[in-house]
Amino acid sequence: MSDLEPLPWSRTARVLAVLSLPLSLLAQLVVPALLMAVCALVLALRGKARAVALPHRFGPKGERYAHITIRLAAAGAALSLVLWALYAASVLP
Repeated sequence: MSDLEPLPWSRTARVLAVLSLPLSLLAQLVVPALLMAVCALVLALRGKARAVALPHRFGPKGERYAHITIRLAAAGAALSLVLWALYAASVLP
């Protein structure tokens, strides 16, 4: 069994990042999806910095999960911004 700890808030960041993707597809939830993606991005960047600073405590697994979460959060934020602009321009109903 590994004695390495999981990154703090890593699961929360991952859940927020994953949920921001489908929520951004609903017109009423574009702004909350963007906020969730930004929160996930902040938490994941903070976790990745902590994993890099303390590799003996969190290990490479924590850094890898943070990197995946950063990608998901960036995708959710980008999708939310694009769809928000399309809804604002009345391109989408």
